[in-house]
Amino acid sequence: MYITTDDGSYGRKGLVIDPLKELLAKHKDIKEVVAIGPLIMMKATADTTRSFGVKTIVSLNTIMVDGMGMCGGCRVTVAGKDQFACVDGPDFDAHQVDFNELMKRQRRFVKEEKSSLEKYHHECELKKAGKI
Repeated sequence: MYITTDDGSYGRKGLVIDPLKELLAKHKDIKEVVAIGPLIMMKATADTTRSFGVKTIVSLNTIMVDGMGMCGGCRVTVAGKDQFACVDGPDFDAHQVDFNELMKRQRRFVKEEKSSLEKYHHECELKKAGKI
């Protein structure tokens, strides 16, 4: 396992794609990469693995709301077609996902998310427990 943080406060300082690039360059036998996390990280992973010709799967479970495809909150364009992460996924070929469109759609609720965080003063449970 390779851990990276932006500021180096835990693991290696840098981006998740830094050790990924090194591993892909060193181990030509890597056939598949799976990325789960923030959209920008999954996009960067897909961009990195594309240049190495490595199959990459992303899990878009974080964009689901109702789990039945009715709300449309998890709509994503994959290979030019509308898909719903909750019924067609959540795992997709990363090289076929339109991350730019998806990230733009996800910014739609930034105001509401910020308001919710301010109202409820959320704090990470792991942090409160002293685990990170």
